Amino acid sequence: MLNTLKMSLKIDMTYAINSFIYTIKKTPIFKDLFIDDSLYKSKKAKAFIRLLGIILSSFRVIIFKLFYFLIIYGIAELISPKNTLNAFIHIYFVFTIIGMFINNKTLSTSTKKYFSIILFNMDAKKFLRANLFFNIFSNLILNLIILLVMIKSPLAIILTIFTSLVRLIGEGLSIFYYKKYKLLITTNLKVYWTIVTSLAILALLPLIKIQVSNIFILIATIISIPLAIISYIYINSVKDYKLIYKKLNTLNKAINQGQAKEYNRQAMVEVRDKDKIINNKKIKNKKGYDLFNTIFFERHKEILLRSAKNYALVALGIIIFTLFLIPNSIEVKQEINAFLLNNLSWFVIIMYFINRGAIVTQAMFYNCDHAMLTFNFYRNPKVILNLFKKRLTTIIKVNLIPACVIALGLPIILYLSGGTNHMINYITIPIFIISLSIFFSVHYLVIYYLFQPYNKKMQIKSITYTIISSLTYLISYMLTNLKMSSLNFSILGVTLTIIYIVIALIIVYKKSSETFKIK
Repeated sequence: MLNTLKMSLKIDMTYAINSFIYTIKKTPIFKDLFIDDSLYKSKKAKAFIRLLGIILSSFRVIIFKLFYFLIIYGIAELISPKNTLNAFIHIYFVFTIIGMFINNKTLSTSTKKYFSIILFNMDAKKFLRANLFFNIFSNLILNLIILLVMIKSPLAIILTIFTSLVRLIGEGLSIFYYKKYKLLITTNLKVYWTIVTSLAILALLPLIKIQVSNIFILIATIISIPLAIISYIYINSVKDYKLIYKKLNTLNKAINQGQAKEYNRQAMVEVRDKDKIINNKKIKNKKGYDLFNTIFFERHKEILLRSAKNYALVALGIIIFTLFLIPNSIEVKQEINAFLLNNLSWFVIIMYFINRGAIVTQAMFYNCDHAMLTFNFYRNPKVILNLFKKRLTTIIKVNLIPACVIALGLPIILYLSGGTNHMINYITIPIFIISLSIFFSVHYLVIYYLFQPYNKKMQIKSITYTIISSLTYLISYMLTNLKMSSLNFSILGVTLTIIYIVIALIIVYKKSSETFKIK
């Protein structure tokens, strides 16, 4: 096993060194200094690059691990400032279970796997076991050190053991799922998002004073031991790892793993053959841009509505769960009531994540605009504005599906949790939620038309678009710290939304004919 690990690491490092040298030779500053291939032959240069690579790689792993723990601690401090450490333990525990489903390395695509198993014909099972235990062991050491510093109790050791056991169980589950369905869990979006969303909700339970106890963590760790043993036995029982790796690690996937986001983005918005058939009743008596937009919407209905419906169901589940908690605890009842009356700003970030504007614009570009933008008439201001209005109506309708569920649920929760002295809150809060949905619908469509970010490969090439998208998230997040009554915040939010929509329509009409083009 050690020889296999040593050889796979050597292959990976050799590829990394040669890639680094190639990059250096292509850089304008250095390309005149290294005209021939002497740098590839230099043992001293390669030894220096190897040492530098090991240091940087180790440093990167440590930084990412620290960043992960800091994010969890930040969330814990945000949702439970008076009991941050216990909230941290709860969130870490739940995130570890999430990782069991979505952070499996065994069947992931990489150049190391392609070169080691496919090209150099290494034993696939030995490769799997060597790298699996190397990853588990290295993570165990880092987790133990960081958790001991943060928790300073024997619970840190229990959590570290639990993390390693769950990692092994997750790898076995990933292989079993692929063998049964010929599909990775992470590529089955329905299963993936159901698991992630459900567990993410459980991670936020400290917000209502509910969290896992130390005894529960200990019991979960003990139960994980036989499950991990069964998983290891199953991993060893599989015979066709070579064939599995050949299917997953093709040359194209291995070499182009850096473009994984672009491939996933294309797959996400690609129209299936069954969706191309449109019911004639849907387009009867329609013409012009209305017909154009109706055809687009009907062909993309599944893409546009699927996630919106899922979010609506999740929102409904959370509302029902909250309504169930209210009668059982006076303290929880008071916390929920106070939250709705004084922390409505939190729903800005919630609606930001729920909004489907980014997916819709990706679908518009990939399946329509990238071809139509080659025609000059398509960038005429009147054409742009007419189509913009039709598309805006469609996006608003899609985003209103989960928004309406939330808008109807909040007043009910507010009333049953103790009510409010200002009866108008029962009206302003739903209107505010609806206006937020409309705001983000307009916002994503506006920045799409003004900064059209994609090239033909669905790669984002507009720095301005990226900056604005990042600022949108940053401002939405910063607003969670704003303390203002729900009544005042609702009125302010609705007013700003109306102003933004008017200004956005004017800017799109005047500027989009210049900016709406392929990068």
